[in-house]
Amino acid sequence: MPSSPAPDSRAFRRTIGLFATGVTVVAVQLPDGVLGMTANAVISVSLDPLLVLVCVDHRARLADHLEVGGPFSINVLRDDQEVLSRYFAGGWRDLPQPEFRFESWDDAPRLVGALAALRCVVDRMDDGGDHWIVVGRVVDLHEAPSPWNPLLFFAGRYRRLSPAAAPAAPPEELGPDGVSIYYEEWGASKHDTPVKTSEPPG
Repeated sequence: MPSSPAPDSRAFRRTIGLFATGVTVVAVQLPDGVLGMTANAVISVSLDPLLVLVCVDHRARLADHLEVGGPFSINVLRDDQEVLSRYFAGGWRDLPQPEFRFESWDDAPRLVGALAALRCVVDRMDDGGDHWIVVGRVVDLHEAPSPWNPLLFFAGRYRRLSPAAAPAAPPEELGPDGVSIYYEEWGASKHDTPVKTSEPPG
């Protein structure tokens, strides 16, 4: 039976773009300043050890400054920092540079005013097609004071969270992090009992 042709890259981008993500600036400290890059391909990998993954285009300048054992930071943008996302994505061109400031965070730079930040050391780098798959070991964390209003990216556009609606009634049971997730295997018998976990999503 002949195999179906593979989807083209534009269709792939359109489809995967329906997976909403946050927006970050990945940064390294260089002798003459900070080099940053916008990234939304950022994923929590492991809790033990603490690992996070970020994908970096082979052609990105940042790729030349990442190596195993090298420090970097992941800075999560707030919903009023869209201009910084556009700037660090290289789409700013001849416009005046927006205002921002990095401060030293041991051996990595931290974006002042970001929603949150992770200080990492490159654990390994794997070739992932036209990107490097960079796995970082998390060595420090920073959270800004609430309210936490993240910048989101969905279907090729920047988005913002709507104000949370008040629940009609409190959930039956919440875990220590305020999250209850129920998993039920597809096609399970009606007599099967769903597994419940109060762990937050990874």
